[in-house]
Amino acid sequence: MTPFPLLKSAVDEAETIMKSPRELLFFGALTAVSIAAQGIFDVKKPTGQCAPISLMLLVVADSGERKTSSGNIFLDPIREFQREQDITWEYKFKKWMVEEKIWEAKNKEIFKFIAKAARQGVPSEHWEGQAFEHEKEKPVRPRRFKVLYDDATSEALMWGMFQDIPVAGLVSTEGDLRNKAFNDLSKQNSLWSGDPITVDRKIAESFELKDARLTVSFMTQPALFECYVRANGKVLRGSGLWARFLVCQPISTQGYRGIDSSTVSWEHSKEFAARIKDLLKQSMEILENPGRARQVIGFSPSAADLWVGVFNEIEGEIRRGGRFEGAGDLASKLADNFSRVAALVHIFEGGGDEISLEALRFAIDFCAWCSDEFYRVFMPPKECEVNAKELLDWFKEYRKDGFSSVRKNTILQYGPRRVRMKEKLDAALAELISAGEISVFKRDGAWVVDFLDVGYSF
Repeated sequence: MTPFPLLKSAVDEAETIMKSPRELLFFGALTAVSIAAQGIFDVKKPTGQCAPISLMLLVVADSGERKTSSGNIFLDPIREFQREQDITWEYKFKKWMVEEKIWEAKNKEIFKFIAKAARQGVPSEHWEGQAFEHEKEKPVRPRRFKVLYDDATSEALMWGMFQDIPVAGLVSTEGDLRNKAFNDLSKQNSLWSGDPITVDRKIAESFELKDARLTVSFMTQPALFECYVRANGKVLRGSGLWARFLVCQPISTQGYRGIDSSTVSWEHSKEFAARIKDLLKQSMEILENPGRARQVIGFSPSAADLWVGVFNEIEGEIRRGGRFEGAGDLASKLADNFSRVAALVHIFEGGGDEISLEALRFAIDFCAWCSDEFYRVFMPPKECEVNAKELLDWFKEYRKDGFSSVRKNTILQYGPRRVRMKEKLDAALAELISAGEISVFKRDGAWVVDFLDVGYSF
């Protein structure tokens, strides 16, 4: 029996019908779950710290991969729920606008009496008291259940979370990473951590956003992404923002998306939507009671032991020669992310008060895969490393013909095209020498590469 039947069945069904990359679909589902559950729950890590369960997700996929339609399958229930709540809210909003106008008219008359008394030099205590009492009766704008934001400025996003509901999803399925809200780095980092933020405004009063939760999910095209990273990559890595993201660049399914005449069923998608709406209904309570405490979900004893063990393993891999050497920013956020993912899948499937070992194992595997994708997307191998690998493959074929060494000039003439330039060949050979794969020596006045006995790993 599958450990997460509701989530897996919905993704399986969408993959069968849409033929989109599975990773893209799963990221879309996880986005919806994060948005729906983040306002209701926090996760308690084995260290005793409580943290949000909100996620930051990034998918880099080509045009034509059905990013928008794949994302909408899982986000549509949230949009539909918003529209349903807006019907009630619009009536309340219109009623409030009338009540405010009535209040303003009365307020204006009270201050007329105060001004008249001032002109006549007579006491105005009565009317001043009326003004204070009237101020207490000022109609309060009804709070709107708006959780999805697309092309919003940072100020609009923060103000919306302040005046309406402090839970939001900044989502784009055809994202331009120059999105103004996305680029407010310090605020994004603080919201991910659950810290309060102060928003300073030029033409209006500043405000503080407390205990807010924000899910960020972008699907973007490689060309747009590469352009953005070239311009802003160092700043974003330095700020720690990218390290908070779960990242993937799925293999394209284009060319393999044939359809048949079988009956299409969205049964599991409907079950997914019903669960999302159930969580959103619980989030509605925040409108009535913004200060309401979230439910804290912890780990079972066995899951807590595993969490601590993996945390320590990751920490050790930051050292020189470890898996996360040069990516300490990514490593430092991994344990947080698999806490969040484990909590989300556990909550979505209707688990109890403690996150199961099964849920944590899934989250660790998933986040580890995302960290591999992070390396592939943000830390691609250097040209000399790519050239070295191709040269090593060429040596393998050369060896099959009975050779154990080759002259350097022969490589420049007949080797892989990528290394038929002295500078590139020298750099690739240096990589292989450093890795212990080859040795280079001079024989009869010519440089020779020996690939038989020195750490050969074919």
